[in-house]
Amino acid sequence: MILSFSNLSTLFLPTLSVFLILSTLLPNHVRFSPIVVVEAKKSSGNALLTGTNSEFLLTKFAISPRTVGSFDLKLTIPTDAGMYTDERALRVHLFVDEGWYDKAQKASTCREKVKYAIKALPVTYELKDVSKSKNAMVWEANIHTPLNSMQSDTTQYWYISLDDCTLEETYHKLKDAPSMSFQYTIQNGNIREGYPLSHFSADENGMVQLHSIQLAFSSLLLMWCAYKIGCAITSPRGQIHIALLIVASALACDIFSNISELIHNKVYTMNGIGSYLFDAFASHFEAQCDAMVAVVLLLVGSGWTLPGDVIVGDANNNMAMLGTHSMVQKLVVGLRNPGLAMQQIKSGNPAAILVLSTLTLHAILAQWGRIYDDDFDCYHSLEHLPGYFLQGYRLLLGVAFLASVASVRNSGRCPHALKPFLTKFMLVGISWFISLPFVATCFYLHTVLSEAPCAFDWRCHDTSLLPC
Repeated sequence: MILSFSNLSTLFLPTLSVFLILSTLLPNHVRFSPIVVVEAKKSSGNALLTGTNSEFLLTKFAISPRTVGSFDLKLTIPTDAGMYTDERALRVHLFVDEGWYDKAQKASTCREKVKYAIKALPVTYELKDVSKSKNAMVWEANIHTPLNSMQSDTTQYWYISLDDCTLEETYHKLKDAPSMSFQYTIQNGNIREGYPLSHFSADENGMVQLHSIQLAFSSLLLMWCAYKIGCAITSPRGQIHIALLIVASALACDIFSNISELIHNKVYTMNGIGSYLFDAFASHFEAQCDAMVAVVLLLVGSGWTLPGDVIVGDANNNMAMLGTHSMVQKLVVGLRNPGLAMQQIKSGNPAAILVLSTLTLHAILAQWGRIYDDDFDCYHSLEHLPGYFLQGYRLLLGVAFLASVASVRNSGRCPHALKPFLTKFMLVGISWFISLPFVATCFYLHTVLSEAPCAFDWRCHDTSLLPC
């Protein structure tokens, strides 16, 4: 089984990585696979405006500085669902940057919120005959507007909402304000004159190249792990430390996450929508990579790979302490001997519970994040609650990691020659644990100080290119 995994990592994954990287970086006309490039991002869904929810956010999109993008919207209502009887207050409102985050979102009523919009577009329905539809007649409204960022020197975020403020002021029956189906296309401006507009949001520029670089780097590391695994198999002892297999598994997850994201990107290039399946794969593979790296750091930091006499005076105490009533002792010693701890999972060993809960929690957070409308995998997104939970949990694990390494280093039994290594390992490990909160804090401070979202918006995209 290990040999087949090694063959997979040394042959299939690097080959696929090279193919995807070349196919991504080369110009369209010389790429290996035929790609039909769409002209705009596409999305569809349903919006129901009520007295308690009189506004509906259609999309958020970043426009490159000194360019002009475009937005096209089609709203339809089947005649058997009713008609929008009073559309005089039905509007599509456009907000930009701080006008949305600092002002509109803090408004208590719809009337107050729309004051901060830079443009209001009326919605007018007309009765149309659609022969291909199940319902021959539908109410249809079409809206087109440019997204002008010519006066902006930085990436500008546009927030487009559909609203009817009269709904929160007077009662309307469902037949008078029925659910509306919407389809929209949105384009980012192109700073190169003569080139077509792009369906990629400005905050996604360069993400393909970054994913490709990370894919190549992780493939090289995985080949090194496969080499070490092969050397261990052919050695006289024929033993492989489980830590090496976990690291190899984490790298494989990182590779599959980047491959899934690149495939999703290619599908997005073809249809402007992307692949929910591969985007979900990217989130879950990335989440498990995170979890396995965190677990390995905790285990090694607790002394998993060290001889028993370095940890306690009598190596047998490692086993004896597992039977004591101290929860802290069970946790610490379980982390130093995870194999035995996992055998005691049914009896509630805290170390085994911590390991399994870390893996499970990362999977839950990844799937929880899928309910948010993001064009690309935003597992590390700090615009939604799962991202904040991830940040907090990683900080907690970082504190536990520091405590575990310090306990080993300062136990009085640690050889002097080993202390420099533990110090360096502690610095590397804590750097990984705090990298996500640190980057998030830096971008947050940049946003606050500049009073506008930065070009690489920490709220919506990809701190995922931090290690795992």
